[in-house]
Amino acid sequence: MSQNYEALYDKHIEVRWADCDANQHMRHSAYSDFCAHTRIGFLDQIGMTAKWFKEQGIGPVLFKEETEYFRETFLGEVLRVTVETGEPTGSKKSVRIVNKVYKPNGDLAAQHQVVVGWMDMNLRKVVELPEKIQQLYHIELPVEA
Repeated sequence: MSQNYEALYDKHIEVRWADCDANQHMRHSAYSDFCAHTRIGFLDQIGMTAKWFKEQGIGPVLFKEETEYFRETFLGEVLRVTVETGEPTGSKKSVRIVNKVYKPNGDLAAQHQVVVGWMDMNLRKVVELPEKIQQLYHIELPVEA
């Protein structure tokens, strides 16, 4: 299942001892951790740093998370984890982000999808997507009068 792809961002991460389970392969929750780490790297790259989030008074919030597994990954392998846009959610307050996890030989090991929104940290309510995310996903929001 080797394939070429267009990713918005990617990161190489080595599978550590702590990432493995009793079956001697990478544990299911480590996939989620690798993907979250890669998404944060992507947000940082597009200027949505921890400082930016603090200044804006917003933070990302996870609504849904699911993973499909295709190939085992093992201790010491360096995996390539991508960030890609997902199918629209139909909401102006959330987006779907797809992470793909590739083995060193290019085989797809897993596909991880999340639905993410942004929360106003003072109001503790989900707000419309930040402009940077609207642009990335080509979301047209109505102009306020």
